Amino acid sequence: MGDAWIELDKVRLGLGAFFAEQRSEFTSFGTTVNQTFEAFVFAQVVAWYKSRGWQVQITKVFDKKTKQDEFKLKFNTRGHPAGYSYARCTSADGAETVQVRHQIRVATRHYRNDGISPPANVCLDVAVIRDVHIDEFDTDDYVQNSELITFGEAKHMSAFAELVASFVGMVHELQPERLKFQRRKKDIESRHPAPFLFVSGKFWLTAEGIIATIERRRLDVAIFNRVKLLTNAIALPTDNAPAKPRRRHVPRAPE
Repeated sequence: MGDAWIELDKVRLGLGAFFAEQRSEFTSFGTTVNQTFEAFVFAQVVAWYKSRGWQVQITKVFDKKTKQDEFKLKFNTRGHPAGYSYARCTSADGAETVQVRHQIRVATRHYRNDGISPPANVCLDVAVIRDVHIDEFDTDDYVQNSELITFGEAKHMSAFAELVASFVGMVHELQPERLKFQRRKKDIESRHPAPFLFVSGKFWLTAEGIIATIERRRLDVAIFNRVKLLTNAIALPTDNAPAKPRRRHVPRAPE
């Protein structure tokens, strides 16, 4: 989409600098624009904690091909969590440690693990969970809902009304209390960010209308885009998509 254009190379360079990756190839940050934007949103969450004095440790995983520990994000809903990197963040007072995970499954609030009900979980683009051990998880295993602190969804597109409403529905399935809590101004600088939707483009007018009602109701959710960031600690270089030249119609000469 032309209105959701981002400068891919600059974003990857910025991510490389943020994660201190000295590599000539930035495959760690995805091979498509969608994946690189997900990596940027992951970095936004890590930067949010880092800018507030949390100590951040980025884990690396052993690559069997290179025989080295490498930074590798999870750009697929499938895969063992132990095979991918994540951020471990500890508060300045040492009272709390959380994990920032990429593409991790989390059970919905109303799921009943009774051995009869089918699984009800969502694979989240970015999830902040308690510091629990999940290295033994299989690809279909999920984090208990009680371990979820907050989460974010990354969409490489502009926001329209239905997209925002769908995200609110996801919040209702995962953390319904967020839609009952009235967020006050002082809560903006809370210990953790609110659940959020982050789009790479702009807000269409219909989306602005939904967002306005969310803000009026002071729901504990947030919507971000390329100019309204979660944190300014890492920027999103953007540019206008190159305009496609319009073909001029030239009438054919009569034969």
